[in-house]
Amino acid sequence: MMSVLDDETLKMRYIELVRKGVLERDECASYANKDELKPCMKKKVEEFDDFFVPGTVLISERASYRLRVGYPME
Repeated sequence: MMSVLDDETLKMRYIELVRKGVLERDECASYANKDELKPCMKKKVEEFDDFFVPGTVLISERASYRLRVGYPME
C-alpha cells in the first residue's frame, strides 16, 4: 500500500508521469470541479507507485527501463 503523500509530491509525481508520456496530459483535466482533480491524480499516481523511488518524485532505474519498453518515445 502506498504511504501517504503530501499534495505537492502527488502533483509532482503526476506531472512527471505526464512528462514521460505515461499519462495523457488531460486524463484528469476533464473534471469541472477542481476538488475532484486530486482523487483522480492520486489514483493515477498510485497505479505507478512502484515506478518511483520511495518518498521521492524520482523515477527509479528499473521503472525507467520499463517506461522505455512499455511507452516508447516517438
